[in-house]
Amino acid sequence: MSFKAIAIDLDDTLVDTSGTIVPIASQNAFVAMRKWGLQDNFLAFEQFRKIGALSMSHQVIFQKIAETMGPLENVQAAAQAGIQAFYHPPLPDPLLLIPGALENLQILKKKYSLFLVTSGAPDAQKEKVKKAGIEKYFNEMYFMDTFKKERKKIAFIKIMEKLKIQPQQLLSFGNRLSQEIRDAKELSAKTCYFKYGEHLGEQPQDALEVPDYAIDHHNEFISACQL
Repeated sequence: MSFKAIAIDLDDTLVDTSGTIVPIASQNAFVAMRKWGLQDNFLAFEQFRKIGALSMSHQVIFQKIAETMGPLENVQAAAQAGIQAFYHPPLPDPLLLIPGALENLQILKKKYSLFLVTSGAPDAQKEKVKKAGIEKYFNEMYFMDTFKKERKKIAFIKIMEKLKIQPQQLLSFGNRLSQEIRDAKELSAKTCYFKYGEHLGEQPQDALEVPDYAIDHHNEFISACQL
């Protein structure tokens, strides 16, 4: 059964978030939490964050950092300060795409219905899309709110209902096994894992996090998935 639609992640799938945005976001989070008494040790902070990113959301990570790198005046306030600073970093303008991403969008737009499905703070994610200049390539964009624990599965269901397609006709493409891969496979959709970014060491927790296809570079995407 051939694909009719492709759902594409944004961070570290189209945009090099780990390389261009996360370093600044992490520094800002550290500064914000320092105001609440966090230990003045950015190396320890960053090591904790990077290791945590392999298995936890940044909301959980900053909560644990606040609990362990005190003493703090207010653990909850410190965690929230870090979260807000991390999810709303200053963005470069223009925001450049990962090599090969734009070429793939240009080619695939002519043949498939493309949907952006991204998680985070919706206002910040929309700003990334605007500065990357990629709105025109998507039939529709879904901004799942991390703070409301919205899953990408919701968007995948809406896409299939909108196009009246079977799960096997939807391909989910992204760099998170625990998000775009798992959520798609729970619905029996097909998946392609992009091995890129700071979540690269993430390991499958079960069969639902084992992708149908996996690639290291964008120039492998079309051939690997037979698009």
